[in-house]
Amino acid sequence: MRNLKALVDEPAPQPAAPALTRNNQPKRPRPDRAGQRLVAAHFDADTFKSFKILCAEQGATTQAMVSEAIELLFRKYHKPITAKLTEQAAARD
Repeated sequence: MRNLKALVDEPAPQPAAPALTRNNQPKRPRPDRAGQRLVAAHFDADTFKSFKILCAEQGATTQAMVSEAIELLFRKYHKPITAKLTEQAAARD
């Protein structure tokens, strides 16, 4: 098993063939996502619904709320918070 640092630091694998949209059109590049990695999780329907309601109540995007949650986790475990995460938190306030 690879060590955790190697897993975190290695670049995302590039697909062999171009990714396609639902209409079989090639996906366009997303420069706004350059250098970013996806964080995803599966939750039951009630949790998802409650989360989306919370986002609406706060007038915040899913991205902003997940950024806030990650920031809180870093604080809980006494880990350094990245500058980009701090910028996202400032933008949400």
